[in-house]
Amino acid sequence: MGIPTFNEKIITPKKHADTIKTHQIKNGKWELTADVVVIGSGAGGAVAAKELASNGWKVVLIEEGSYFTPAQFNSDEFLSQARLYRDAGFIVTEEQTLSILQGKSIGGSTTVNWQTSLYPPDYVTNEWSERFGWQGYSREEMDSYVSEVHERLGVHEVPDNLINANNNVLRVGGKKIGLTPQVLRNNNRGCIGLGRCGLGCPINAKQSTFLTWIPDAIEAGATVVSNMRAVKIRDGKIKTVVAEFTPDAYEKAPNEIIETMEIKAPVVIVSAGAIEGPALLQRSGIGNGWVGRNLKVHPTSTIFGKFDSEIKMFQGPPQSIVIKDGHNQNGTGYGYWLEAAPYRPTLASSLVPFYGKQQFDVMKDYTKYNAGIVLVRDGADGEANASVKYSLGRRKVYFELTPTDGMNMLKGLKALAEVTVAAGAKELIFPFTRFTEPYKVTGNDNFDWILKESTRPGDLTVGSAHPHGSIQSANDPEKGAVDLNLEIYGHKNIFVMDASVYPTGLSVNPQITTMSIVLRASRNLASQKEERTKI
Repeated sequence: MGIPTFNEKIITPKKHADTIKTHQIKNGKWELTADVVVIGSGAGGAVAAKELASNGWKVVLIEEGSYFTPAQFNSDEFLSQARLYRDAGFIVTEEQTLSILQGKSIGGSTTVNWQTSLYPPDYVTNEWSERFGWQGYSREEMDSYVSEVHERLGVHEVPDNLINANNNVLRVGGKKIGLTPQVLRNNNRGCIGLGRCGLGCPINAKQSTFLTWIPDAIEAGATVVSNMRAVKIRDGKIKTVVAEFTPDAYEKAPNEIIETMEIKAPVVIVSAGAIEGPALLQRSGIGNGWVGRNLKVHPTSTIFGKFDSEIKMFQGPPQSIVIKDGHNQNGTGYGYWLEAAPYRPTLASSLVPFYGKQQFDVMKDYTKYNAGIVLVRDGADGEANASVKYSLGRRKVYFELTPTDGMNMLKGLKALAEVTVAAGAKELIFPFTRFTEPYKVTGNDNFDWILKESTRPGDLTVGSAHPHGSIQSANDPEKGAVDLNLEIYGHKNIFVMDASVYPTGLSVNPQITTMSIVLRASRNLASQKEERTKI
């Protein structure tokens, strides 16, 4: 699949000189007006921009990251993480308790995610309704929006011939111990199993927003600008979004650049993600005390299993099998499920809890290891013990597992160990930092001891690729930062439309849910153009 023609209109640094000339920009500052400014181009911002532009709104979308084409996607893990991910793939919490993966480019995390396409089960959406007033979000009630998203992204079940050895560990081992592995749905057109999703798809098979809603928005008249970081939002009847040029660290900036943008518009949509979105609002003095609070991360931990034959976890679609049996513990709606992870050497070595020769010996046999992961729906004890705060000139993230979430993680690790051994693993590498060498499988293994392990900070390696919920929506400002239309309480015409708005842990990979909910919210907003944009 080729690059959409309309992507040629994305204003990248290489086009700054022409843009400066065309718009007669003086002193490096581009001042322009619009009906709406959209901040961020991922699963939320791209959908909102397209929907509004298609309904006659003058849209300006800015994105902090760069715009990359498939020719720039390569298998150099270090370079790709540095360019395509926020903080080079390692957003680390202040207490060193969690490392978060989050994309940063035109397309946001949709450019680098692993394609898993899910919508939360009814017990999640029922909780949204009962506790936070979110009516009409069950899978059945959202079917028209979810189906529209599925169609645009080419969502379908992973065919059997593309289920790789890494995922097959879950299928084989799960069935052997009486669990119910299920085939996942992915979003692509023409996937051939290169396994490079996390580094950007070099053949444009994965239907990221830079291939879908971004060119759709541009075709409808939207202006899209890369490498522009939103620094501040000034509120008022007409808002002003101030943005600064953010160069790609691995590409020389042109001699002539647009240094800043000041965009005036009556409406602003913040789609900057659950980490940067709260920080932007806080440094702008916008929103109530729920901004940045109750961050949910879908905490994740890994067990590596060593097999006699090669697994090559990096080959094939990253995620094709899921085991959901532990997801609804005791009918609470909280628990864990099991997926696979396609860790490449850099990321894999960072997750092996050994040092020196022991770590090196493991990595020598890297191709024989599979990687299974446990994902926990955080929030079983109520509010999650995680937050985002902007202070002393920088964004800070805080996280600690709560007791029940920690126990659900241990239950998941026990199940994952049993699955991996049942599939034939000869050694296991656990995420507990007390281990100094791999665990040798004997054939008479009992993993009940895992339930007694410590989940205190520093004792268990925890990661995240799904930060969400830090600007949560609710029917009352006492319970959330934005209302049911996703408008920030106390501020007219400033909206949040991304994964930040979920009032509880989402429980599933967030792409499809975010796109569907933003499609609904932005379509509703689009119908109010005359009221919202009247000056």
